[in-house]
Amino acid sequence: MTLPLTIIGGYLGAGKTTLLNRILTEEHGRRFGVIVNDFGAVNVDASLIANHEGDTISLTNGCICCSATDGTAEAIARIVKRSADFDHLIIETSGVAEPGKVARNAAGFRLPLDGVIVLADAEQLPEQAANRYAGRSVVAQLRQADLIVLNKVDLPSPARLDETRALIARHAPGVQVLETEQARLPHAVLFGVGHGTAVAESTSGPETTHEHTAGYVADLVERGPICRATFEEFAQEQMGQAIRAKGYVALSEALEVRYLFQKVGRRWTLVPDGSWGDKPPRTRIVKIRIREHQ
Repeated sequence: MTLPLTIIGGYLGAGKTTLLNRILTEEHGRRFGVIVNDFGAVNVDASLIANHEGDTISLTNGCICCSATDGTAEAIARIVKRSADFDHLIIETSGVAEPGKVARNAAGFRLPLDGVIVLADAEQLPEQAANRYAGRSVVAQLRQADLIVLNKVDLPSPARLDETRALIARHAPGVQVLETEQARLPHAVLFGVGHGTAVAESTSGPETTHEHTAGYVADLVERGPICRATFEEFAQEQMGQAIRAKGYVALSEALEVRYLFQKVGRRWTLVPDGSWGDKPPRTRIVKIRIREHQ
C-alpha cells in the first residue's frame, strides 16, 4: 500500500513539537518519516540518533526527521524515494498554516491522506481565536481537522475549559475532540490500530479532575460479507463513536476483493487492498473509542 500521510497542525504553542518528539522517540514499532518546519525545535536524545546529515536525522528505531527548509514538496520527494523504508509519513505544518492547504499541496504525490490532526491549547484558544490578526487562521485550522487534540487540559479553570469546548463545538461541529495533557496519546489513536484481535488499553496520562478521559478501549467487530450500502450505513452510525478504526471488509458484491477500511476522526475510506487468498472473506475491524468514567 502507498505510504499513508498524516498532517499535524495547530497554532503556535499548541504542543505539536511535544507530540512529534513522542512519536519519534517512544517505542511503537513503526517507522515514521517526519517533515517539520522548525527543525531545531525537535529535541531528540543523542543516544537515539543513528546519523545526522544536513537537514535529516536518522534514528535508531527506523524513523527519520527532515527539515522543510527547501520546501515541503522537496522534503516529501526525498521520503517518497525511500517509501519502502517507512510505514507512515507525517507533515507538521507551521503554526499559522492551514493544514487543509498543505494536504492539497501534498496530493500531487498521490499519497493516501490518513487524516488531518489539529492540536489546540485548552487555555489559550479563546484568545487566539479572537485575535484580530491570528484568529482567522486559528479557526480555519479547527474547521479543517478530522480530529482535534485539545491539549493542556490541566491548565485552565473549569470555566475556561468549558469556554474552549464551546468554541470548538461552534466552529468545528461534528469534529471529534480528544482531551489530554502534554500531548500524551496512544499511537494507535493517531496512526492506526495494532495487529491481532485487540489493541492493548492505554491511557492519556495520570487522571485529573476533568471527568472526560479515563483512557481508550479497543473493540473487535466481526461479521460475514456485507453489501456496500449496509456497510456505509454501518460506518456512519455504528462507527460514529470510534476515534480510530482499521480492518478488512468483505463486500458481498465483490467477494473476490479484500477492502481496507480506515477511519480517523470524521474521515473514513474503503479501498481495494488485494485478495483474500486462502482465507474466507470476512469483515474484521478493530475500533478505538474513549472509555468514559463510570
